[in-house]
Parts: sequence; C-alpha cells; structure tokens
Amino acid sequence: MTNPNSNKGGEMSSSPRDVMTSGGEDDISRESARGEDDISRPTTGSRPKRSTRALRRIGTTTSAVLLLAAAAGAVVAGQYYAPADATAVPAPLVDVPAGPVTVVCAGPPTPTSGHGMAVDPTLGQADVTPTTRTELLTLPRGDAPAAEAAYIPLGGASQELQPAGDSRVLRTDATGSAIVQAQPAGETSALLAGATLARTTGGDLRGLSATACQTPATTTWLVGGATEPGASAQLVLTNPGRTPATVNVTAWTSLGVAQAPLLTGIVIAPGAQTAVLLEGALTGDPRLALRVDAAGGEVTAAVQDLRLKGFVPAGVDVVAPATAPALALTIPGVLLGETNLDDAATSAVRLVNPGEEVATAKVRLLGPDGATELPGAEAVALDPGVVLDLSLAGIAPGAYAVSIEADRPVTGAVVLARTGTPGELDPDVAPVDRAWTAAAEPRTTGILPVPALGELVETATVTLSNPAEVPVDVELVPTTRAGARGEPVTVTVPAEATVATPVGDLGGAVAAVQLSAADGVVAAVVLTVQAPDGELISVLPTVADPHAERAVRVDVR
Repeated sequence: MTNPNSNKGGEMSSSPRDVMTSGGEDDISRESARGEDDISRPTTGSRPKRSTRALRRIGTTTSAVLLLAAAAGAVVAGQYYAPADATAVPAPLVDVPAGPVTVVCAGPPTPTSGHGMAVDPTLGQADVTPTTRTELLTLPRGDAPAAEAAYIPLGGASQELQPAGDSRVLRTDATGSAIVQAQPAGETSALLAGATLARTTGGDLRGLSATACQTPATTTWLVGGATEPGASAQLVLTNPGRTPATVNVTAWTSLGVAQAPLLTGIVIAPGAQTAVLLEGALTGDPRLALRVDAAGGEVTAAVQDLRLKGFVPAGVDVVAPATAPALALTIPGVLLGETNLDDAATSAVRLVNPGEEVATAKVRLLGPDGATELPGAEAVALDPGVVLDLSLAGIAPGAYAVSIEADRPVTGAVVLARTGTPGELDPDVAPVDRAWTAAAEPRTTGILPVPALGELVETATVTLSNPAEVPVDVELVPTTRAGARGEPVTVTVPAEATVATPVGDLGGAVAAVQLSAADGVVAAVVLTVQAPDGELISVLPTVADPHAERAVRVDVR
C-alpha cells in the first residue's frame, strides 16, 4: 500500500503552515521579481503545489489590479486637483563679491610704415612727435575711501596711485601700454577711471587721440577704420591675464564678410601685447568692422586708424569698443561743426549688419531740440554682412547723438571730421583730423575722464543724450587733478534730446566727471584743441562703474 504521507508535495497533505510558507506574500513578491518563466518552471525532483500556483497567480493579478487602480486614481486626481498656473519669477540682480579691477591703458599712436613721420622740411622733431599724458583716478564711495591701485607698464616698473584730496591720482607721460590693477574699496569694487591722450601738431600722426582705459573681455566689437590705399588700420590686442589667450577675428567690409585666415589663432602671451596690420590681412576696403573673440582669457582690443592723403595727414584716432549688435542703439558725443561742400572729409555714421538676413534701419539725430530724422535714412537697407556709411554733411552744427532702430541686430559708430587749412607742402589738399565715437549702452552711473584739460586740451564738452521718451535729471560731480571733489550740478535732459555742458562750467582743472541718474543716459566727453592749421578733436566714452558691472542677473527656471 502506498503510504499516504509519502507524497509531501501533494495537494491534500498541505497544511495551513505549508501554504503560508510556500505561497505567502514574501514568496509571491520574490517569484514575481523573477518573471513568469521562473514561476512556471518546476523545481528539480518535485512539482509545485496547485494551491501554491493558484496563490501566485492571485498575487500577481492583485498587484496588476492595484497598479491600474492607482493609475486611474492619478488621472481622476489630476482632473479635480489641477496644478496652479505657472507664474513668472522676475530675474533679480545679484551682487557678485567685490574683487580687483583690471584695465589696460593704451600707449600713444605709432607710425605703421617707414621710419619717418613727416616729409615737410619746415617741421621739427617736436612737431611730429606725440605729446602724451595718461591720467588715472580712483574715487571714494560713500564712507569707503578711494581704492589703492597700481599702474604697471608692459615690461616696466609698477607705480602706485598716490593719495590726493579725496582720491588717489597718477599722472604720467605714457610711452606705451600699461596694465592697471585696483583693489576693492571695502565691500565694493574700486571706482576707477583713466585715459591716455596724445597730441601731435604735424606730420603723419597729426591729430588728437584720446583712449579710455579698457576693461578686458572675451568678445569685443570694433566699428571703424579702413584698409584702402592711404589708410592703415592696426589692431592692438593686449592680454592682462596670467594665461595665454587665443584670439579669432571676424571682419566685415563694404562687400560683406571678409576671408581672413591670418586673423585666426592669434596667441597672446600673459601680460603681453600683439599688433596686427589689417591692411596686410585684408583686401583694401574703405569700411571696416570687427568682432574679436578670445579663448583662454580676456583681452582688450582697439584699432589705430591712421589716414594720409598723399603727403598730407588725414587724421589719426583709436577705434574703441562698441556695444554688441542690438535692435536699438545710441551713439553719443556727436559734436558737429561747420561743413562746406569742398571739405576734404565729412562726418558719417557707420553701420554693420553681421547677420544673415537683410536689416532695415531708421536713423535719427537726438539734438538740443529733440529728435529729427536723418535725411535719406528713414529706412536704410543693410545687406547681410555689409558695412555702410551715411554722411552727416549739411547737418546744422551742434551736439547730437545718433539713434538707430532696426528690425535685425546691428551696431555702429560715428566718425567726426575736422578739415584744416592747406599748407605749403600741398596747397590743394587740406589736413584732416578724425575722431571715432561708438554705440554705447545707457547707464545710470559712470565716470567721464577728462585728461590734460588746460594743458594738451583746450576745451572739453560733456554731452548727455536721453533716448527715452521722458526727461531725466543727471547729476554731475567734478573731480580736480588735485583729487578734490567739486559741487554737484544737476542737468535736465529732455526726452529724445541731447544737452551739452562745457566742463569749464563745472570748475577748474577738472580731471574727471562722475555722473548719476535715476534712468539711463548715454554720455561722452568731446575734447578739442586748436592747432596752427586747424582744429583737432577726440571723443571719450563713459567709463562704466565696475561694481555696477559686477551685478549679474539670475534667471530662475
């Protein structure tokens, strides 16, 4: 007879304990994790109990039903408990902790070809050699004193800015470029401003050239210069950092984007400067605009624009950085003089369209009496990649800003021209001086440097332009060469207008003017001096407050 207990895996011999041990919740979970194939596979030497298999199926089915119920519940809950509508979170400005401020001050202009600077036998060496001056100031902020700073010529010995009045000041006859490093003033960045000015009354370098000390950047836009015969454009790149920087330059001309393999992969050593003659890298063209991109570090970039007409000087100046392409631009410091039909050169607006589509721009003048359209520039078509000049001849003398509105991003600058009196060298050709002023962003605070006023410069005029549709009050506070701060003067600038204020009205021996306003204005200072054969001119932009520039916008997504 068969022993009824011999089949321990049989169906009827299973006790409640056996069922719970074989088919309990823990075993069902483990079996489910192994998959259906493992559940149906018999173990060696025995067959699964039917009750165990049934419970396993029940457990699996129950889990599936629960998952489906949970999903259905989530759908129903989503219908009755919809999430709240998303609201935009304003991106706040967050102050970055103050750190050292580094700028680069340019040297005087230099001849770019030959060894002589004049062929006029009536000129002496003093007439053709630039007289230069670099002036630096750090100003106090509230209760914080003026920051300490050092002027370090490339390859030269460091010089400290010395306390003078409320400020720290340095004045030196510059022979080359220099790096300036200013330490924080308390918990804020140094309020630093400086510029280099060079005046030459004769020879190839005849002209007045003023350059503000420049903050290094990874991308710089330069609008100005030419490479046609009689013109020389020298790109000057300076690396104030501690690591090598590699620079790539994109060039636009009157014909579009230029092929310039010699302007790619330019390596600049730390604390070094490189100069590139653009007429050797580009074909001859009367109009030029550049974008300078740096990798591995930040650099400063500027173009020395030098012109000759035969043997007669036709102007020298430095093309300073312009704001990046945008749909709306303002170019300050457009101080126009008397013009004649037979002038050797005329002032002009230069625009560049770096995009791949045609841009249409409207050009207006913001003058003392408000905004007026530039004749013939109500709807200017700018082909992709093309640089275009618009003449300002015939506009009434006065202080203006140029306002540009476009349907595609563009950027630009203005070149001011002053025609002199012909000399004995060539009685038929008059000398010319030129000054470039670039598009700038409206600012609520900044400094206007006024170098060598009363020494190398005779007059300085602050131009305040308001591109907004409501008036704005601007406070001007002068600082003298002795470091003393003068009394503030408030100037009201009407909507879409420009107001000119002689620096002499703010006090004597002024070295810098600090401006502040509730709403942004675009400002510049125009410097002039009378040479024996005509007026010389240059324009300096507003130097941004480094602490305001260190505030970054945080976008919460």
